[in-house]
Amino acid sequence: MSWTQADQEYLLNFRKTVDSDEIKVKEQVKRKLIDNKYIIHVLNNKKLEEAEAEPDDYFGVCILPYYLIKPTQTEVQNFICFTVGFDKIFQSNKLVERLQLTFEILCEQKNAIDTDTSVARQDLLAALIKDQFNYTNIFGAKMKCIKNRELVVDTDYAARELVFEQITDNNLVKSTGKLSTRLANKEIVT
Repeated sequence: MSWTQADQEYLLNFRKTVDSDEIKVKEQVKRKLIDNKYIIHVLNNKKLEEAEAEPDDYFGVCILPYYLIKPTQTEVQNFICFTVGFDKIFQSNKLVERLQLTFEILCEQKNAIDTDTSVARQDLLAALIKDQFNYTNIFGAKMKCIKNRELVVDTDYAARELVFEQITDNNLVKSTGKLSTRLANKEIVT
C-alpha cells in the first residue's frame, strides 16, 4: 500500500474537522497556551530559551496534549499536560454534553519557585491558565474552573490540577467523504 500526499492531507484535515471535538478542542487549547508569552516564560525551559525557540517549539516538549511524561528526566523541566473529555449529562437530552478540560501542571523540585515572583511555579502557571480559560467562552459556552488542587505525584515534582467544565452542544454534525459536513442529529449516519 502506497502513501500519497492526498492521504497525508486527509489525516491533516482532522485537525480542523467539525465533528472531531477532542482534536478541535485540543488544537484551541494548544494555541491559547503557546500564544501566551507569560506561560512560555514561566515554564522556564532553559534549553529552548538558549536555542531562542519559537513558542510552537514548546508544544510536545513542555506543553503536552496528554498526561504522560518520561519517568527519568535528564534536565530540569516543567510541564503543562492537558486532557479533554466529553460525557452525556442527561439521558433524555442527547443534544447537550459536558466538556471537561483538565490541566496537570508539573514543576520539577529543582525549579519549583519562579525567580521573578518568588511564587511556587505550579501555582503561578495555574493562575495564568485560570486567567486564560476561566469564565471565557472560547469553546462556544462559558468555561468554569470546578477543581483546583495540589497533587502529590512523586518526590521530584510539585503539581497542581485544574479542571474546567462547560455544558456544550453535543456533536450534531458528521463529516463525510472529503470531510464535507452535514447535520446528523435526526438520521443514522454510517
